Amino acid sequence: MNLKVTPLLLFIVAIFLSCTGKSTTETGETKDSARLVQDTLGDILYTIDFKVKAAKEERKNFEDGIIPWINIANPELNIERLMEGDRVVLPFKSVLLLVDYPLNTPAVFLIETTNEGFSRKQLIKEISTRYKYVYQEEEKSATTKTIPLEKRQGPINRNQTNGKYGIWGHDITDLDLNAIEVHRNGKGTITLLLAVES
Repeated sequence: MNLKVTPLLLFIVAIFLSCTGKSTTETGETKDSARLVQDTLGDILYTIDFKVKAAKEERKNFEDGIIPWINIANPELNIERLMEGDRVVLPFKSVLLLVDYPLNTPAVFLIETTNEGFSRKQLIKEISTRYKYVYQEEEKSATTKTIPLEKRQGPINRNQTNGKYGIWGHDITDLDLNAIEVHRNGKGTITLLLAVES
């Protein structure tokens, strides 16, 4: 996969990394981090939600018949039931995608389309591809390897690894995309922040 690194990408990553080590509030958030993120990413334009029509056997867990997320590792399992999946919801040809959970070092990707914009189906496919890349790169670059699920004791959460991204807490199969926040900064750059559940 080709990664395009631009000065803006480097700046966004630097902002996230620079927040570690400053004075913090009780929640662990740096006092200025919200303002720094706002200044860098800009205002929220809107939010794109991801909802899947529940299959018959899933309806006992989802009384309204709607699953409020789609799995990141295997979106193809539910992509045909993704509500309004083919509708263009992001009318831009190129955007930045910020992948920051569950990573100690965020990853920023430029994603592009030749269409008039991105549909929900296109977005989840792009996000899935980037997450798979991040997890593969982490495994390649880490000296502390992921403990296989069948060998984990106590909590079955993924152990933290020390690779390029410092992934902690969750295997990729644990991650579900609930929504995307669409931001635009003063320079017109569109950045996507992901609401990921695990």
